Amino acid sequence: MEYFIPFALIGAFIAVGLYALTGWLHSHNIKVIWYEWLIGILGLGLLLLAVQHLFGAMSELFFYAAWMGFAIIGIPALILLVVAWQLVARRVKQS
Repeated sequence: MEYFIPFALIGAFIAVGLYALTGWLHSHNIKVIWYEWLIGILGLGLLLLAVQHLFGAMSELFFYAAWMGFAIIGIPALILLVVAWQLVARRVKQS
């Protein structure tokens, strides 16, 4: 129960961020294909999993496991997010 507020804030920031992202994409007339959304959502989900693992392992005082798990899960998450961003950016630049 001690991590309810941080995770509620993370959820609120993600909701506001996704709303702002979709508004920005719509205002700039950028179309995002379904698989780009899928890659981005998978990357975001992995990043959230990495953060949850970090908090959970830190609370159990497994500091090395916390940071290693964060790196092992977080790096592929960042790679997926960058891939999704590059797919959209290159398609927009091409047109």
